[in-house]
Amino acid sequence: MSSKKCARCLLNDNIPGVTIPENSETCSVCIDHDQTWSNWHERRTELERLFEAARRKRRDYDVLVPLSGGKDSTYVLYLCRKVFGLKCLAVTFDNGFLSEHAKQNITNACNRLNADHAYFSLGHEMIMKLYKVFFLRTGFFCPVCMLGMGIATFRLQEAFNIPLSLQGTSRRTEEHIDKQFFMDGNLNLVENVLKEEGLDSDLRVLLRPAGIFRSPAKIKLPDYLEWDYRKIYDTITSELEWSSPEKDAEHTDCIVEPVVQYLRYRKFPAITPELLRFSKLVTCGQMTKSEALKQVEEARQKLGGEPPVLQLFLDSLEITREDFEDVILDPLRHLKYLKGVHPAVRRLKTIKHRLFPS
Repeated sequence: MSSKKCARCLLNDNIPGVTIPENSETCSVCIDHDQTWSNWHERRTELERLFEAARRKRRDYDVLVPLSGGKDSTYVLYLCRKVFGLKCLAVTFDNGFLSEHAKQNITNACNRLNADHAYFSLGHEMIMKLYKVFFLRTGFFCPVCMLGMGIATFRLQEAFNIPLSLQGTSRRTEEHIDKQFFMDGNLNLVENVLKEEGLDSDLRVLLRPAGIFRSPAKIKLPDYLEWDYRKIYDTITSELEWSSPEKDAEHTDCIVEPVVQYLRYRKFPAITPELLRFSKLVTCGQMTKSEALKQVEEARQKLGGEPPVLQLFLDSLEITREDFEDVILDPLRHLKYLKGVHPAVRRLKTIKHRLFPS
């Protein structure tokens, strides 16, 4: 099928979730970016107001920072301590695949910034069982990790009565995703999978902090501040001893991240992480289109076979290569688990979004 390419970024309308209107040369992702984030730079005053309100509560911690050891979360902690002078508690969800690189980055950052830190885990046996269930039923295992991070954030924020939690993720700066080729911790999907699997009550822990109004308030810093990845890299490497195996490596905090990208490439060969990542940097104005095309081409030339860590992934989840290939043959198997949201729940979520847009 022929595709129509965006005149601005690297995307085309063969990529799920991307359209190019008849009267436009730019894609829906670029159009949405411009409409949603045209005045983001005016929001810093609002952010500082939120921080001042947190300080006035005079609690042990002003903010909670989920810290993975990656670039974004490390920079969030840096901003909180060095720029805004907030009292911070950092929390790391140990997903069972946390890299040694990430652990060292976490230690370095917390030591340099004099920030308190805690690890949180669901237990190795439980989380591997959940990964296996979700992978075989949906073709994804990231939803378990993302819900785990949500639990860690909720439990620590509740235990220490912390006013705000801060994140370095934002739709403004991160690659385009669509429900066809990536699933996060979607509660409807999680609940439907657990229900169909018939898991015991202990494993339904993923849903316990998921109340519509009980979930903690999250502030996404890129929604309010400049988020220049070159500046971020230079800052955290020079001031916090942050490091990664490769300068431009993404998600070095998770050792099975290459499996996530390998799965996506096998299911949707036209979609590579480099294409999506560099395309968004073009949309954000952090890279020219010619620079991005060069980076994507260099990345494509490095594409090889299966990642070396695949066997570790299979062994950890106790699944066979036949199971793995079966998941790839049915790349949209997860969509059936997204059905069945009760209309009342949908209305309540809409109300919550209006009341607490952050």
